[in-house]
Amino acid sequence: MKKAMKKLMAALLAVAMVCAMAIPAFADGGNTPRTGSITINGAIEGQTYNIYRILDLEANEGFTAYKYTITRDWETFVTEHDDVFTVKNGIVTSTVTDAATIQTLANDAGDYATIESLKPDGIATAAKPTVSNLPLGYYLVVPEPGVVKNSLCSLGTTNPDVTINEKNGKPTITKQVEHAAGSPASANDATVGDTVKFYVTINAIDGKPENYVMHDKMDKGLTFDDSSVTVKRGEETLKKGTDYELITSPADNDTFDIKFQKNVVKTNDVFTVTYTATLNEKAVVGTDGNKNETNLTYGDNQRVDAEPTKTYTWSFNIFKYFMNGTKEKGLEGAQFILYRKASTGSATEYEYAVMDNNGKIQDWDTDQAKATVLTSPVSGNLTMSGLANGTYYLKEKEAPQGYNPLENDIEIMITAANWTTFGTPSAKIEYKTSTAEDAIFAEAENGTVKVENKSGTVLPDTGGIGTTIFYVVGGGLMVAAAILLITKKRMENR
Repeated sequence: MKKAMKKLMAALLAVAMVCAMAIPAFADGGNTPRTGSITINGAIEGQTYNIYRILDLEANEGFTAYKYTITRDWETFVTEHDDVFTVKNGIVTSTVTDAATIQTLANDAGDYATIESLKPDGIATAAKPTVSNLPLGYYLVVPEPGVVKNSLCSLGTTNPDVTINEKNGKPTITKQVEHAAGSPASANDATVGDTVKFYVTINAIDGKPENYVMHDKMDKGLTFDDSSVTVKRGEETLKKGTDYELITSPADNDTFDIKFQKNVVKTNDVFTVTYTATLNEKAVVGTDGNKNETNLTYGDNQRVDAEPTKTYTWSFNIFKYFMNGTKEKGLEGAQFILYRKASTGSATEYEYAVMDNNGKIQDWDTDQAKATVLTSPVSGNLTMSGLANGTYYLKEKEAPQGYNPLENDIEIMITAANWTTFGTPSAKIEYKTSTAEDAIFAEAENGTVKVENKSGTVLPDTGGIGTTIFYVVGGGLMVAAAILLITKKRMENR
């Protein structure tokens, strides 16, 4: 059975929880307590702590006489461990104080409870870390799942309420990104040039938090703003340089690290770290997204990871064409600019897209003269990218020669869905070419906004019917004038 116990314990993460483990002596007293409590300080979320009473503390009414006796379920275990316990006439004593020996006893006791399917006397959790009204005695605490070692402790007249520190529980770290004002989520989208805000929460639920370092790594499409970092413990804002160090060029190739100073982190502290980045011209367009990864290292090279966030940015295509009989044919030479409504409080109503030669957003400017003009090639195909969920307007600044310009700017709406790093986010492109109240949006097939130009009215040229009319009318007038002149002279001669 001992071999089976050792194999089982080998699977448990061996880190200790501290408690007074030797069986103590007890003082006399008239108002001595008969029950006590066990509290798990820093209990880990998702774990249970099973509490078993191995020995009973029996005493007379005035506690002038008392003794430890074995509980019925633990008789075999106690008698087998005669290296720790001495049993004489049913009374149990022990003088062992060696920590290693007591920890081995606690581990063996946990195995025994599992093998014998013993029912615990109480169960503690992160939500309810204290178990009260426990009869005085000698107790075993077994965490499940077994990420930490078991503990032994005594509830006696001099210490009826015992606190066990969760020494090496696993801290947690979570990461979110703002996808709407004040609304964090696992993903968002943005236009190139937009500011993206991140939130990290660290729960220091280990009993002895040491060497806490938060690591953050951004994809190339995100530019970190080191002046935006705020670190809070609850509502208290920590001071850079005093409470933590911000490392912006760490040796581990992270974007930045936050190193908490010694003794700043205490058990059960909750830290919130906020910071921003700008989505830049290197941003990946489409469903791959732009990733931001965060992890926490602590203790002796231990590590926990947060789920990464992603920031998406979208694109749409333009097909400029004319009807060649019954076929759509690409039209060269149409000139376009893109604009959007300016944010609330802006001095101007609109802001205009500054793009590279491939139509990827670089910036926005309130001066229309600085807007990038894209010209349709022979194929008629253009792409504009680096755009967030929202409404945009496509303006044809100049139509190709011989074609009428568009009567209205085209309103384009991008609607993104599935904000998750695990699913496949998507963006629906819709557009309408009319400003009429009853105009409806049409979905852009394959993300392509189709823009038709129609040829203008053809003016008559030399040799056409227009000049012929002028020639005929002019000749007629000349003949009429000649006839009128001849008639007048004949009348004068008479």
